[in-house]
Amino acid sequence: MKGVFLWLAFLVLTCNGLLAQATGADRPQIFINLSQNDGQSGKIEIIQPGQIENLLSLQIANNRLQKGIPGYRIRIFSQSGQTARAKAEETRRNFMRTFPDIEAYLSYQAPNWQIFVGDFRTKNEALRGKKKIEKIFPGAFIISEPINISK
Repeated sequence: MKGVFLWLAFLVLTCNGLLAQATGADRPQIFINLSQNDGQSGKIEIIQPGQIENLLSLQIANNRLQKGIPGYRIRIFSQSGQTARAKAEETRRNFMRTFPDIEAYLSYQAPNWQIFVGDFRTKNEALRGKKKIEKIFPGAFIISEPINISK
């Protein structure tokens, strides 16, 4: 992680002349949200060098390339055999009917079909989710896995 940060810092510092500060649609949503003022919630003024925004933009882009961030999911199903795929799909549908606000992922890791649920950033979040889920899916357990970045 330290190496990635140093690499990004080096890239920003050496390419400073080439990187123009992004405006409009090119800017990450977080910068647009911070710069907008709705007239009711006050005004936020951020004074910083342009390199900071460029570095944050590079980090955001790097996170998207990584296909997620470190986190936790809950495995509720794992089975192999001729009917495993159909059972996995049925389990996923049942889960999504029961917990429509939690994402469910179907995965094939030879020879097993598996269902992983949730995108939990911390183990505490995953433990709270597991507590609810295991009432209906008693074999549920937590695994460490890259998760999708919430929108």
